[in-house]
Amino acid sequence: MNAPSASQEADKTPFTVSETTHRALGRLLTLKVGNTLSVRLTPLEAHTLALALVAVRDGKSAETELFMSPIASDAIFVAPVGTDGIAVNTPGGAQALDWNTVGQLAAALSPAAVEK
Repeated sequence: MNAPSASQEADKTPFTVSETTHRALGRLLTLKVGNTLSVRLTPLEAHTLALALVAVRDGKSAETELFMSPIASDAIFVAPVGTDGIAVNTPGGAQALDWNTVGQLAAALSPAAVEK
């Protein structure tokens, strides 16, 4: 089996967003960042996080850190904001997301939050 090439590694998105259903809360989105952080979000929480991501990306918010403690998750989302993007805190270490990737994450969490 061949090892992935550098371009294949670069093409890998550092996050995934998938849907699941909670027996009491209904539809949830599961955000996985890297290999060690998994956060379950209600659709409203996902939309709120997406709005915050877009606001810091576009310079409309002066926040220096994004934080969310979702109702359906044991994990929290913490991401200091830098000049080149955000750094999501994970149990495996910080996962840097540049502004382009931040926009992709926001769109995956809530397409309605991202202006066209």
